[in-house]
Order: sequence, then C-alpha cells, then structure tokens
Amino acid sequence: MIFHPHIGQCVRMHYAKRMAGIMPQHGKVGVVRVVSRGPGPRNVGVEIDGRLVTIPRGNLVAMEMPKNTPARRAGVSGEEG
Repeated sequence: MIFHPHIGQCVRMHYAKRMAGIMPQHGKVGVVRVVSRGPGPRNVGVEIDGRLVTIPRGNLVAMEMPKNTPARRAGVSGEEG
C-alpha cells in the first residue's frame, strides 16, 4: 500500500484474492495522474491504457518506472501540459 502517492509515480493495482477476479484493473500497471486531498476517501487517479481510473490508495503498490514509458498526454488529468 502506498501512503503518500505522488503524481508521475508508477504503480500496480492489487486487490485482495476474493476481489481480484471481478476487478478488471487487478495486476495492471499505470501512472498516478491525480491525488485526492482533504477529508474523505483517499482515492488516486491512475492512467491505465490511456484512460483515467479512480483507485483507492490502499490498492496501489509502488513500482519502478519502466524505461519505455510513453510521455504524459496533455489533458489527461484536466491540466494543460
């Protein structure tokens, strides 16, 4: 589990064994694009296969950034880049 994810961090989605079969993102690798702030659920916006997916931070495992990672596309997280 990642306690303090940061934008640009490479992560892998990991769900409990009983939920892994019904979660299509289980085991996929993505890049953190949005981190929630304030009270409430601690969710993270992760870009997976070109789509932005909301994942609870407890289901993220940190990974090293692969060398062939594509550049960030403008507008994925709502910001112009």
